[in-house]
Amino acid sequence: MAQSSSAAPQNNTVERLFQQTPTAGNHNADINASRRVPSPSQQPRRETENEPVYILTLLTDQAHHDRMTALRKIYFPRKLNKLDAHLTLFHVLPESKLESSIIPVIEQVASQTMPFSITARTPGQLGKHGMGVFIPRNAGGDQIRELHSALQEPWKRAGWLSVQDAGGMKAHYTIMNKIDDETEVQKAFDEVRMTFRADEGRGEGFGLWRYDRGWWRWVRGFRFAEAKPE
Repeated sequence: MAQSSSAAPQNNTVERLFQQTPTAGNHNADINASRRVPSPSQQPRRETENEPVYILTLLTDQAHHDRMTALRKIYFPRKLNKLDAHLTLFHVLPESKLESSIIPVIEQVASQTMPFSITARTPGQLGKHGMGVFIPRNAGGDQIRELHSALQEPWKRAGWLSVQDAGGMKAHYTIMNKIDDETEVQKAFDEVRMTFRADEGRGEGFGLWRYDRGWWRWVRGFRFAEAKPE
């Protein structure tokens, strides 16, 4: 979904992001994920076993996104990296709830949210097989958590979220994953910890994606509200 300072987003950046269909190398591109069977905690309550699921991400300005993607390309295994850097909010939203519950809630929250500053600042390890860069609470992390909670509350109350999506979240970019050699992970983490400089960006909306047999397919974007002129 990045190195020192963020260039100010162009006036047409957001409009362009929401009008185009992202491809590999562009905003949150398709991913060819591993074929591992997801755990029960990653399964939502679906009407049928094969019901499609959707992913919701936070979209940022293009400059910040491009820098974080460049960092991911350095450390993520090249053969597995078919995805740009991204900030995932929800991992598996069932298609049967899309029109009745999911899209209306996303639209409502987006319409009540102004764009806000975020800073990817803190490198951290993700288990034994990867690492990421986290957005601290005082650098946009609190705003992201508040958005997550606003979206989550009605869906959690309805009882169909996965255990994973019904829990809490820490906003982060995954920079490396799926590495079995713990020494390699530690070496890369030490390098990023020593060289990475906080990268500023701006949260500008939500992105909805359909999971398709390992690929992410762009569905639509939801822009945050613009400031009203005085």
